[in-house]
Amino acid sequence: MRMRHLMVAAAVGGLLLTASEASAQPSAETRATADKPVYVPLHGGRWLPCDGLPGCTYKPLRGNPETGPSESVYRLKAGTKFDPHWHTSPEHVLGISGRLAWNVEGGVRARIGQGDYLYYPSKAVHWGKCLKGADCVYKVYDDLPYDFHAGR
Repeated sequence: MRMRHLMVAAAVGGLLLTASEASAQPSAETRATADKPVYVPLHGGRWLPCDGLPGCTYKPLRGNPETGPSESVYRLKAGTKFDPHWHTSPEHVLGISGRLAWNVEGGVRARIGQGDYLYYPSKAVHWGKCLKGADCVYKVYDDLPYDFHAGR
């Protein structure tokens, strides 16, 4: 499985799901087809573990991170940090709940909460932490196929 955002992994191959869990996850066909409706409940169902970051889980929503644009929702336990890294794709982040301290090299220091939006361009180094008080839930959209590069 490819690593996704150090704190997020977007590949779902090789996972066995029960019938009820599978119904809460979009199928590979649905995720790859842009012209079909997609419904993914955030409450219940199975959240997948993020590669390389304890305290992080995610749900793929739409798209295929191996071949093109993709969207996923991530959940970080309160206090969980993610180290500096970058991606070839520009990224769009939308806060759902909790508060994230999100840093982008070059001076952007944002506090992402419910309804807050952050965009950064291709290859922008970023890092951060889910602040204490509540778990952080946020959506990420990648314009291009996903890759991950640790460090600066």
